[in-house]
Amino acid sequence: MRKVAIVYTTQTGETEKMAQVIVEGVQAAGGEPHLMRVEELQDVSVLDGFDAIAVGTPTQEAKEVHVVTELLDRLAASKVKGKYAAAFGSYGWSGEGPFHVALRLERECGMKMVAEPMRAKQGLKGTEFDVCRAFGMKLVFGE
Repeated sequence: MRKVAIVYTTQTGETEKMAQVIVEGVQAAGGEPHLMRVEELQDVSVLDGFDAIAVGTPTQEAKEVHVVTELLDRLAASKVKGKYAAAFGSYGWSGEGPFHVALRLERECGMKMVAEPMRAKQGLKGTEFDVCRAFGMKLVFGE
């Protein structure tokens, strides 16, 4: 069973809702999801115990929020490498945050991306719930 860490932060609750639906997708695919708030993750070496890592951020000023930038800095400096990974997040205007996170996960943190960054404008609506569940399933199945 693939263990998946879903690490996120939220400002309005929308990225948190996405994380919760990703958990459903991981479970549906037979994976073991672990939901974590970025603010509560003190030691990134904990992530070495996971097969896949999803990082969620809202977009603020056309990039990820500051606590996620700090997380990625710590992750890049750690020995946690080679995990399957993906990025997601909600946005109100431009939505670049998950794309920035995905680039850093791959280029600076040495992760293997399993999905294009997923984003939802002002939260999940309609079929976006299914897309979010499928995103969680990709984290279990990997490449």
